[in-house]
Amino acid sequence: MKPLFPFYGSKWRDARRYGPPRGDFVIEPFAGSAGYSTYYAPARVMLFDVDPYICGVWEYLIKATPGEILALPDLDVGLSVDSLNVPQEARWLIGYWLNRGSAQPKKTRTAYSARTERQQLVWSRRARERIAAEINGIRHWTITQGSYEMAPRAREATYFVDPPYGDKGRYYRCRDVNLTALGAWCVSLPGTVIACEQVGATWLPFRPLASIKSSKGRSEEAVWTSDKIDFFSAV
Repeated sequence: MKPLFPFYGSKWRDARRYGPPRGDFVIEPFAGSAGYSTYYAPARVMLFDVDPYICGVWEYLIKATPGEILALPDLDVGLSVDSLNVPQEARWLIGYWLNRGSAQPKKTRTAYSARTERQQLVWSRRARERIAAEINGIRHWTITQGSYEMAPRAREATYFVDPPYGDKGRYYRCRDVNLTALGAWCVSLPGTVIACEQVGATWLPFRPLASIKSSKGRSEEAVWTSDKIDFFSAV
């Protein structure tokens, strides 16, 4: 499955580095655009996020029909999403598409956000066709607005934990996380846990994964897993 909306820090492009989930149940307690779940499309997905914009977009996508997505309007350069006669959640969805490297939805379409060089996908008929082709695959997903602590404890689950990083996390709207408490929570979980961070983080015994190109330059990614088997690969 391809991404349903762009988001800063998305792990879709690099999900293969972490390896597939250990079963058919994935929990993402910091959902964002759910790049890991979108990439592997497991049979069961539970998403959690404290950001009401993120939760609103997911609630909209889970319920929307392909026809509703295809009927969403274009947005001319210089116009704001507030001028569109669509639900607020759809405006947020379009807003994320207006800046592919942003952690929050934009309101106005600029000439920069309308560019298509290097085959960049922007808000357009083509983007709507992608979303419409994929959303029937997320009908079984759930989204809950709330802290990671609300996630169930399930031995059969793979938890993909991707919180706001230290310095780069400043770009997120909701970024206040007690990392010491999060680390203890990860260690206590009964299922398989994959936790993401930058090299240098100490709230878990992370190890380097890969140097990855990001919208803010390069990110030196690190990972911790509760699974003793090294099922991810830095490729």
